[in-house]
Amino acid sequence: MNKFLKFILALFIPFMLNAADSDYDSEIQSIKDSFVSIIQQYKEGKIDEAKTATQNAYFGHFENIEAAIRVNFTREKAYSMESKFGKIRKAIIAKKPVEEIQAIMDELSKEMDEVLPIINTGHKLVGEYSDPKNADVSETSSEAPVASQTTAQPAGGMAIEPHWQVVYNDIKTALEAAAAAYEKGDKDAAKQQINNKAKFELYRNTKLEEAIRRFISGGQGIDGDIQKRMGSAIIAINNDISADVLKSNLEELDALIYENVAKLPMDSGSLATNVVLPDSAEDDAATDFAPVVANIKAKIAEAIKTYAAKDVAKAMSDAQDVYFDEFEASGMENKVGAIDVGLKTRIEGNFGEVVALMKAGVSVERLQQAADNLGANLDAALEKTSGSSSPWALFVYAFTIILREGFEALIIVAAVVAYLLKTGNEKRMSIVYSSLGVAVVLSFVMAWIMNLIFAGAAGQKREVMEGAVMLIAVGLLFYVGFWLLSNAGAKKWSKYIQSHVSESISAGSAKALWWTVFLAVFREGAETVLFYQALIFDAKDSAGYSMIALGFVVGLIVLLVTYYVFKIFAIKIPIKPFFLVTSAIIFYMSIVFVGKGLMEFVEGKIFVPTKIDGFPTIEWLGIYPYYESLVPQAIMIAALIIGVIIMKNKQAKEA
Repeated sequence: MNKFLKFILALFIPFMLNAADSDYDSEIQSIKDSFVSIIQQYKEGKIDEAKTATQNAYFGHFENIEAAIRVNFTREKAYSMESKFGKIRKAIIAKKPVEEIQAIMDELSKEMDEVLPIINTGHKLVGEYSDPKNADVSETSSEAPVASQTTAQPAGGMAIEPHWQVVYNDIKTALEAAAAAYEKGDKDAAKQQINNKAKFELYRNTKLEEAIRRFISGGQGIDGDIQKRMGSAIIAINNDISADVLKSNLEELDALIYENVAKLPMDSGSLATNVVLPDSAEDDAATDFAPVVANIKAKIAEAIKTYAAKDVAKAMSDAQDVYFDEFEASGMENKVGAIDVGLKTRIEGNFGEVVALMKAGVSVERLQQAADNLGANLDAALEKTSGSSSPWALFVYAFTIILREGFEALIIVAAVVAYLLKTGNEKRMSIVYSSLGVAVVLSFVMAWIMNLIFAGAAGQKREVMEGAVMLIAVGLLFYVGFWLLSNAGAKKWSKYIQSHVSESISAGSAKALWWTVFLAVFREGAETVLFYQALIFDAKDSAGYSMIALGFVVGLIVLLVTYYVFKIFAIKIPIKPFFLVTSAIIFYMSIVFVGKGLMEFVEGKIFVPTKIDGFPTIEWLGIYPYYESLVPQAIMIAALIIGVIIMKNKQAKEA
């Protein structure tokens, strides 16, 4: 166990240390400094320079804090802030008044100031709400988001459900209008804003009243208090209360509504009626990756221009950055992987091909062809990810993920279990159970680390870690495969079984089996968790969540049935064919893992591969058209052939 802990620490700590170096303060300050320069350039008529500077502020700085915002707040909050860069860019191109551009910048700067203290702590706050009695209520109210910002954060960083955010914003506006009207002496307008607008049109007719009563503990009493305060405000107006006192009472009412709206769960929005989400919220709900695809194509085109200008090193670096800055950081990678893992793999291969061709010094025309292939696959991915998925689609995706990701691990686990049973080592089944349990738990831990730490730094660290796990698994699989193959002789196993071998597994062999099962499951586990996370983000209500859970359970049942069928079949076949088939499967998987593991290193920017033009990609064999992956695979195959020949000669002599 000590060795296991040392291995885990050695594997994770370097990534954690490297990932902890994000300076969010300086990134935000750099964005603000860029805004000053952009405004100056715009005033001087330098439209192209201002537009480029806006893009640089986004890609060079905001991308470095976006993941931290997504982790500590919500994906919608990060996307809402990100979209403002697009608004600034569009306003510059449209030559809008400088005041309009400055207003967008000021709004974004204010949001960045609000999120900075929370992302600096690095904690994800869940279910924590501020107490208006202990906070500056008037300040909280005055800084509430406008209606177009449906994902603004209540104190504590918890996102408000978008429909109720819209309703709350409108209620707040009505209460402020009532206070302003009363201060001007228009009592009828003030009462109309409170009674007709806030109470009936917004609080009751949208069913916010019902949501509070149904979803919040003590909701009936809270609802009664809210409506009582509205009625008291009307009475106070009739009694000519002072404007300051009325304003204070309405601010307390606003704070009470805000506190409880913030507590409503995300699936409560399905109850809302007569609520129209603003365009930006609809885009968030649908998770539109069109801007991401457009950015990828534009940045790849820029990289090709840089390549054509003979700055190959910069072009390669820029092209690699596009993968992390756009495809991965936006969440599109996980979304595509959850729906069509083959398409995800092809897109990753397209990115790698572009960089490899740059390294090879091919013509711009050949490079453009590779970029077109990437664009075509991105368009296909955009079509698959457009809009929110239906509950049935979520079921299919959830079912497919667990079946697809779990099958490879299942084969190895079943093979180890069958081996233990066939050799009379039933008492050593704890090897499988403990490694399986540890792998599942650490898969969740690893997914959490990827989200919380790696996402806040460079995405390539995750790819490097995945590649390292694969290559470690290759060594163990190769060892176990030869071990099984060397014991496949029928005579040897007859003596083995006759001598009551339940105690015969050595400590070294037991450890090898433990690590084989662990790495087989762990390799798939963390990525599986991230794929399901992408599906959960895509689900918008309880029906969607239920179908994801159902798809997972049904897929798990199919895997378990497959496992038992495989195990029963393996136990019944003769010992020699069993070990020959099992070792063949293990050797096949080890060769596949070599190719895939090295490609993870390519995606992690450890090295740039050398492409063999015209060589096919065979994903199910882990074959990729690069010398760096094919040569190690060829060496492994040669080692396998030589090893088999040596064992055959040895067994012939023993016979």
